[in-house]
Amino acid sequence: MTQFPSPMPPDRNPKKKGGNRPLIFGILTAVLVLVLLIFVPGALIFFMVVGFIAALIGLFIGKLPIPGVTNRKRVAAVLGSTFVLLLMALTSLGLRLGTTDPAPAVAQPEAPAIAVTAESPTPTPSETMLADFLGQSCEGDELVMEQGPDKLFCDQNAAKTLVWTSSEDHDAAIAAAKEAEQKAEAERKAAAEKKASEKAAAEKKKAQQEAAAKKKAEEKAAAKKAAEKAEAQEAAEEAARLAEIESKEEVYKAPAKAPSNAYYANCTAVRAAGAAPIYAGDPGYSRKLDRDGDGVGCE
Repeated sequence: MTQFPSPMPPDRNPKKKGGNRPLIFGILTAVLVLVLLIFVPGALIFFMVVGFIAALIGLFIGKLPIPGVTNRKRVAAVLGSTFVLLLMALTSLGLRLGTTDPAPAVAQPEAPAIAVTAESPTPTPSETMLADFLGQSCEGDELVMEQGPDKLFCDQNAAKTLVWTSSEDHDAAIAAAKEAEQKAEAERKAAAEKKASEKAAAEKKKAQQEAAAKKKAEEKAAAKKAAEKAEAQEAAEEAARLAEIESKEEVYKAPAKAPSNAYYANCTAVRAAGAAPIYAGDPGYSRKLDRDGDGVGCE
């Protein structure tokens, strides 16, 4: 039986089964992306991250089984599209967060901003009132917190702990510290003056004692010198007296004893006999020889 060719020409590009699957998947993905981008950009970011990772894996193995992409170039295109959509989702989310209005709150007077001046200032919320920090601990006595005209200072309290204090307490503490310093300085000055006075008194007393001892020694030396001088003078006088006695030419001789019946006519005879002076009771004494009657004749 003779076979005749078919009246219809053969299809040279027959469509493969499932050839429209990538197109349908792309349309559905675009619709889903658009919905998520408008309403839920956060979920879109999640899906785009997952899709980006899957595209990277598909680029490595050369195909994407789920959307039916078997060409490496198409996988690369999917990867680029996923990255672009991820950037769009991030931008949309940022815009939504930036334009979100906060919930209405009760209007309150705006508090001045609080500034902490120090070598390393710590930022403080401007809505916090300065008085809220009174008594709270701080880190360094060089810190100063300012809010408008008001100030807080980081000072030590009675327990030697650094806390925030008001300007009045800070000024009072400075005044008290200054007064205490002045008092301590006055006490140090008084103690130094007292010590200097005691030292001067001790030196004066010592000088007086040394002067008294020197005077006493000088008086003792003068007395000794005077005694030695008097002794020398006495010795000299004694030597002179002895010399004078020795130098006398007249030597006393005891008168010869006159005989009991001696008679002297006058003092010349008495002297010639060596009996002058003649005393009352001596042999030859008579009243005419003793003119003054004192018992000694021929003086």
